[in-house]
Amino acid sequence: MRDQDLREIACLWKEWDTRALAACALQTAVPGMVWSLWYDGQPAAAYGFSRASAFDPDHWQAWAFGTDRFRRCVPTITRHLLDIRQIVERDCRRLQVITLENHDIAHGWIEALGATREGRLRAYGRGGEDFYVYAWVRGDKRP
Repeated sequence: MRDQDLREIACLWKEWDTRALAACALQTAVPGMVWSLWYDGQPAAAYGFSRASAFDPDHWQAWAFGTDRFRRCVPTITRHLLDIRQIVERDCRRLQVITLENHDIAHGWIEALGATREGRLRAYGRGGEDFYVYAWVRGDKRP
C-alpha cells in the first residue's frame, strides 16, 4: 500500500489490521460496487463504494487505495467511474469521501470528479489528524 494511503487509513484504527480492513470492506460494500486493478499479475489498486450508514441504503462512501502503481490506474478508474455515473446517481442519494487533510493529490482528483468539499473533520484520526469530507449529492448541479 502507498505510504499516503496507509497514513490515511491506519490512523482511523485503534489497532491497524489489514485482515480486519478487508472484512469491513466486504461487509459494508454496496453489492457489485467494488473493483480492483492489476498490473503484471500484481494488485495495483482497489476502489469502490461502501454503505456509509447502516440505516440508509442510499448513502454511500467512496474509497480507493493502492500500491505505488496507483497513479497508473487513475485514468482507468476515472473512466470507469464516469461510465457508471448514471447508475450511481440513480441508486445513491449522497456519495461522500473522507480524506486526510494533507492528501492533496487525492483532493485534486476528487474535485476533478465533481465533488464539493463540505468541511473539515477536526481530530477525525486517532492521532488528532484532520480530514476533509467531500460529497456528491443527487440533484446538485455538475461542474
